[in-house]
Amino acid sequence: MNKHFVTSVVAGALVMGLAGLAGAAKAPKKEYAGSESCKKCHAAEFKSWQDSYHSKMVRKKDDGILKGVVEKWGVDGPTKGNVTGKEFKLEDVQYVVGSKWKQRYLVKNETTGGLQFLNKQYNSMSGKWENYGNKNDWNTICGTCHTTGYRITEYDKSFGKHGRTVKDSFAEMNIGCEACHGPGAKHAKSKSKKDIYTFAGKSKAEQSRVCGYCHNRIENEQFMTAQGNPREDLPAPKIGDTFKPSDDWTKWYPEHAVMPGIQPEDKIDADYTGDLKGLFIKDDKSKEMGAYDAGKHHQEYQEFLQSKHYKMDILSCVDCHGGLHGTKKAPAKVAKNSCAGCHDASFTVEKYMPGTGKTADNLFLRTHTFNIKQSRPGGPTVKGEPEYFKK
Repeated sequence: MNKHFVTSVVAGALVMGLAGLAGAAKAPKKEYAGSESCKKCHAAEFKSWQDSYHSKMVRKKDDGILKGVVEKWGVDGPTKGNVTGKEFKLEDVQYVVGSKWKQRYLVKNETTGGLQFLNKQYNSMSGKWENYGNKNDWNTICGTCHTTGYRITEYDKSFGKHGRTVKDSFAEMNIGCEACHGPGAKHAKSKSKKDIYTFAGKSKAEQSRVCGYCHNRIENEQFMTAQGNPREDLPAPKIGDTFKPSDDWTKWYPEHAVMPGIQPEDKIDADYTGDLKGLFIKDDKSKEMGAYDAGKHHQEYQEFLQSKHYKMDILSCVDCHGGLHGTKKAPAKVAKNSCAGCHDASFTVEKYMPGTGKTADNLFLRTHTFNIKQSRPGGPTVKGEPEYFKK
């Protein structure tokens, strides 16, 4: 999908040269200290972050593979890499992505040196295998949000129409402390609050924009995947740079990124194609309610922008979810209990946040439009905790 006629794409890219991710080039240590270093002074925050799913987005197979996956792998489980078509076995899996809602599997792409998805995902609620067809290297389509300190280090703009990502690096796997607080090496040394990004004192719009960097669905025409397809994430505009929480990423390269509901020219109710097709439910109920609930997952920011909570500067994402951690003085927030803090007990997530964003077969994420007129029944949402395989 071309938002505008793009004559060239400058900048950067990635193919994680890894022999496992441990082999990937790392971002300069002088900037990032790593989440483990935060534990020394922020033990409570570190522990609650470690218990969160942000810290567990991507894990080595033996650390995070689900019990049901191992038991059912030989019965209609994954068999091929989506990019190369090469056959793979369970023992070839290097990393697993996700766990609570669904789980996907990463194996080496020997052609690029990156990681590719296998052809099926596991639905954690139904316990069934589902076809999954993303034919791009994981690190070049999901990298900015599945790692911390991600940056494109080499880009081949002569490839195809708009180039491709060739090499990348990151400071830490998963959504680490510095994903939301920025590079922390200077702060770790100085202990000064001036040397780290904090949410305190920031506007509600800025606080939410930090979360929105990953909780959105966009199509990137500025940078392409290792296979030369539009990316679904937003690497920093300059090769070698990385996202900082203070960045206004909505202004990075708007003419080359389709951001429905975020950019004024990308209307939320427009008809889109490709991965953006069906991103919002555009039915009579939506028109009646005056807001469009998500039809797909990880679109919370685009839903929230439509709400009165956001438009009237009442709430930010942090007000309900906290950061990714609790503190010594205040435990981690339980988001589903937040409504009752400002409203009465009749305001429940079941009533005002039905499951609309499809994340797997018959499995949905709750909408974040916070619509007082909400009348959509919604679909099943996730329940319980995942059961991991133990050797």
